[in-house]
Amino acid sequence: MKRIFLDTDVIMDFLTRREPFAVESMKLMEYGNRKELELNISSLCLSNVHYLIGRTENKSKAREKVKGILKLVETLSVHKSTVEKAAYSDFKDFEDAIQNFCAEENGIKSIITRNVKDFSKSSLSIQTPKEFITEFEKKK
Repeated sequence: MKRIFLDTDVIMDFLTRREPFAVESMKLMEYGNRKELELNISSLCLSNVHYLIGRTENKSKAREKVKGILKLVETLSVHKSTVEKAAYSDFKDFEDAIQNFCAEENGIKSIITRNVKDFSKSSLSIQTPKEFITEFEKKK
């Protein structure tokens, strides 16, 4: 089973049904639910999701959405080594660097994000949800 790492924006698209990106994020979750893909996120993503949803909705809804996403994805720990690599990297955005090195340290070769340009310093495969789904469905 192919393992992929989902960036926070993809999770937020799914949880908030953000248009026009909701359909692609829902497809990814469905493939994960059917065990056709292993979906991975970092523990940092959960913190970000709770914060963002708590600001736009409320903390109770944020907590429920975090509980829901935990049923669909594997959560990977962010270790000191992850943060150190991010701190000394050439990534412009620190959070993106943490996500990248979390995926890398866990042997995941593919990050799915809508912000491909933010991962220009990555050695991993970086694709939008649409690009990934198109490629994945051709191979099925």
